[in-house]
Formats: sequence, C-alpha cells, structure tokens
Amino acid sequence: MIRRSDLAKFDLWLIVFVVILSLIGIFTIYSAGFDAVTKINNGMYKKQIISFVIGLVLMFGIMVINFRIIEQNCFYIYIGLLFIVILTSFLAPSIRGTRAWIDFGFFSIQPSEFMKIAAIVMLAKYLELRERDIQNFRELFVPAIITLVPVFFIMLQPDFGTAMIFIPVLFVMLFAAGADITHLVSVASIALIALLIPTYITHHEWLHAETYNPVISFFQKGSGVFILIAVLIFISAVFFAFRFIFAKKSYRRIYIPATVLSIGLVLAVILQRSLRDYQKNRILVYLNPDLDPKGAGYNVIQAKIAIGSGGFFGKGYLSGTQTQYGFLPEKTSDFVFPVIAEEWGFFGALVVILLMFGIIYQGLKIALEAKDKFSSLLAFGLSSLFLFHAIINVGMVIGLTPVTGIPLCFVSYGGTNLIMCMIAVGILLSIKMSKSS
Repeated sequence: MIRRSDLAKFDLWLIVFVVILSLIGIFTIYSAGFDAVTKINNGMYKKQIISFVIGLVLMFGIMVINFRIIEQNCFYIYIGLLFIVILTSFLAPSIRGTRAWIDFGFFSIQPSEFMKIAAIVMLAKYLELRERDIQNFRELFVPAIITLVPVFFIMLQPDFGTAMIFIPVLFVMLFAAGADITHLVSVASIALIALLIPTYITHHEWLHAETYNPVISFFQKGSGVFILIAVLIFISAVFFAFRFIFAKKSYRRIYIPATVLSIGLVLAVILQRSLRDYQKNRILVYLNPDLDPKGAGYNVIQAKIAIGSGGFFGKGYLSGTQTQYGFLPEKTSDFVFPVIAEEWGFFGALVVILLMFGIIYQGLKIALEAKDKFSSLLAFGLSSLFLFHAIINVGMVIGLTPVTGIPLCFVSYGGTNLIMCMIAVGILLSIKMSKSS
C-alpha cells in the first residue's frame, strides 16, 4: 500500500488535465447527441458520466494500491485477459460486424481495451528482466510474441483500429528499453515495404488499369518477385556467415538490408494477394476521399467540412450545423474531434490537443523520474498509448491517417475506453507517488 506521507506526492496537474478533458468529452457527447429538429437528446452522455465516475473511483483506487501488485501478477493478468479476448473473438455476438463486446444486459465491455494495459505491463516486466541482452536481435522475438498474439485475435474480431495501436507502443517500449536502433529501423522498414507496395499496386490498378507498368507486372506475375526474394535470402545468408568467419561487422551493411527487403517483399506479396475488394476501396478512399464521396469517403469529407467551418472561435455550443443536422457520422465516438472544432473552432481544438499532450507530458515526466526500469518502461508504454491514440484519431478525421475506428482518449464516447484510460492514469499516479518511497 502507498503510505499516507506519499499522498502529498501525487501529480495534481495530471489529475486536473484528465478531469477537464473528460468533462469536455461529456459536454461534447451531449451536444453530438442533441437533435436540433426534435430538441431531444439521445442520452449517451449519461452513460459516459457513469463511466467517468467508475473510472475516477478505479483511478484513485489504483493510485492508493501500490502498482507493484500489478507487476507481481502481470503474467496472470496478461493470460487471463488474453483468454477473455480469444473467447470474445469467437463467441461474442456480432455488433456491426465485430465480435468485440461482452454484453451483460445493462452494460457491456470491450476486453481488448484492457488488453492494451495488460500487454504493456507484460512487456515492461520482460524488458526489465532482459535489460542486459536487449540489444541482441533475438531478444525482440518474445516482445513481438507478447504483442502480436493479442493483435492476431483482435484482428479476428475484426477490430483493426484497436489491434494497430499495439504496434507503435511496442516500438516505443523497445526503444526506451535500449534496443538496438538498427534492429528497430529494420523491423519498421519491413512493415513499411509490406504496406507501401500493395498500396501502390492498388492505386495503379485504379488509376492506370490499361497502362503497362513493368514494376507492377513484376509483382503481379509472381515468379520474378519470388526469384528476387530467393536471391536476397541467399545474399543475406552468405554475408551473415562471412561476418562470423572473417569477424567483420561491416558485413552487417549487406545482410541486414537484404534480409529486410526479402521479408518485406514476402509480406507485401501475401498482403496484396489477400486484399479483398472492399479493403482495396478503403486504400483508394484514404488516398483520395473524393473517389467515393457518398460511400467510404463520406466520413472524412464531412469531418473536414465540420472542422473547416468552425473557423477560429467556432459556431457555438449546440450550434454546429454538420453536427446538429446529422451530416457528421460517428460524431460521439471516432469523429468527436470535428464536433469540438466546429462548435469551438481552432481555439477549442487547440485546447483539447494541449490538454491531451499535457497528460502525455506528465506521463513521460513520470517515466523519466521513475526509480527503476520496470516503472519507467511501464510509464513510457502508458504515455505512448495516449500519444498514438491522439495522433491516429486526429490524423484520421483530417485525412492524414486511414479511418480505423480509434477513439480520442477521455473525449470519445465509450465506457470501456474511458475506464481503461483512467486505470492507466491511476497506474501512472501510483508510479509517481512510489518513486521515492
């Protein structure tokens, strides 16, 4: 338990930022749920208030109960939540095509949200135990497994937005743990190759369907790309062996790029051949929403209109035309940020962004001041969780990132996400108070 003397050390600014941002979210959800014609509110804000109160209780409860209890039981927490996520993926009822929720009648929860914290705690513990060896490439495999196993089952639900948030958090924690930057850049490059090539091919198929392109033809026919992959693997194996035979690290400059390119190409071919028509359509709409303004591109177009129409100080509370007259979709959850921008303008949007980054800053400060590696890595992981939620959500509504269904922490409607965020803040507060105990 945290000692009474430690209560004076809690992070007041972090609590203030969280409470203000959550209250802004509640008021915005009320506005988004208000029908300007019927003058009736859908009542979603009431559920958010209940979740906020539950979250506050859990936040202060975890703050007082030493986070070391979570550390000591991290394996059981991880396995238990993973088991629940797996059951949810196969047995939960389908809601809008996704098996992500457990319905208890009067309330429902999304286990994958809590899985984020469980994975971060598990990663922090493993990386602390392997601190001395983390620069070895083989040490990246266990963290990858810890992360990718829940990602795999969350993708089966399918919930791409929730699944994708695990990956950048993993990279931040590996970097904070001291992993070799070359290894991290290599893994990131593999992912980039695997994503960019199918995107380019898909765009070319739509833009120049009848135009011959030797690069596109090379990848689509398959035989040529497989020969290239085989050659790259051979080069990688030869120069990897040379490094140990001749004891020269300079051979890394050859076998690492060859390995990265070969793996990236393999994944790109698999991804390209597994893409369905609706997934290709999403890629095209991401590149240009105007290709399908009444379909897949509608959300982003309406969000941009809402944000742009807000001007500097906005149209006023309950006065957003895109919001109040139903043009803006998912306005209480994924697209809540355009509601703020339309009603309060650039000024209101900036306040929300500053509050969010205030929370992230306080979290990073706690990470840097933590007294041990586990505490530091845990705080880095939780702070990066907030960071990437903010970047992807805001980027999504202005067209910089694909529409993936990631909420804006503390603001978007969603009881499970809000409670998860409050629990994460409670852990950060507990780390802060125990740093000098």
